[in-house]
Amino acid sequence: MVPRGDDRRSAIIQAALRVLIREGAHGFRMRAIATEAGIGLSHVQYYFKTIDLMLAAVVETHLQEWDIVMQDAPADLCGAVDFLLRKQIERDECQLLWELWALSGRDVAANDALVAFYQGYIDRVCMLIDPLVPHDQCDLCLRPRAALIVALLEGASILRGNGREQRLSINIADHLAAAVRAIAISPA
Repeated sequence: MVPRGDDRRSAIIQAALRVLIREGAHGFRMRAIATEAGIGLSHVQYYFKTIDLMLAAVVETHLQEWDIVMQDAPADLCGAVDFLLRKQIERDECQLLWELWALSGRDVAANDALVAFYQGYIDRVCMLIDPLVPHDQCDLCLRPRAALIVALLEGASILRGNGREQRLSINIADHLAAAVRAIAISPA
């Protein structure tokens, strides 16, 4: 049975996510998405008039799914970092984020969605590090520290994705939690 309405829209978005991961930004085309979804091009275009609208929906859906996954993260900083690093590799996360980063440089909707996602991500990190920041430090240093931690964790995906961590004979995951904690507790 072919899904209808919201179910079909969701199936198209999931197909588009798979295309983006497999083919990259250069292969992210309506026809490829229709083929992946197993439906006609006109059906895809009925739900998403342009490739930009499709991309916006893909970014929004993926980031909402990631927010749901992160709700299961431990409440302590080291546990949350470990959880994040495992999920980063488990879910084709590195490849997809690389494509989204590339697209956000040219697409306003993708960029706006990533800005909103990273604002929430930084807010969550603020909550994790707040108990660790020395009490004599000002509250104004909390958000910049959280942003630096997010940048460190996201940047680690460049060295971890596509099996690079093993090929480079490095084990970033074992050291990131200590680095994140050092940033959180360092003097201003």
